[in-house]
Amino acid sequence: MHYIPHHAVKKDSATTPIRIVYDCSCQETSQKPSFNNCLDSTPPTLNDISHIMIRFRLGKYAVSTDIEKAFLNLRLDKEDRDMTRFLWLSYPGNPDSPFTTYRFKSVLFGATCSPFILNASLLKHLENNASSWISRFLKRDL
Repeated sequence: MHYIPHHAVKKDSATTPIRIVYDCSCQETSQKPSFNNCLDSTPPTLNDISHIMIRFRLGKYAVSTDIEKAFLNLRLDKEDRDMTRFLWLSYPGNPDSPFTTYRFKSVLFGATCSPFILNASLLKHLENNASSWISRFLKRDL
């Protein structure tokens, strides 16, 4: 069982002045593994970047995109959620309040396996819609 440590990062931003960073690589002691040490670090299956770049430069128009909050859009199975526990103050305004245990419902940004899970999920959805011409293009250029 792991409790993932976290801390706040403050930045000058009107929309997100404080964001929470979870440290999946933190070890309690040098003899105990971190959360990331316990995860499989299989790299995502990627297409050859040189082929993607050549196709990108050959066309008259090019499109690039980013999936906003991609990891947060991937749900964890209920039996896997206990491995993503973290502690939070019951009343954040009161530093003496007791801790409450929470669990993530989605894939964690910063976990070793997250890029693989995201890529595999995208490929699965593209394969489920393989009859669509756009699915073939996206799968080829992912």
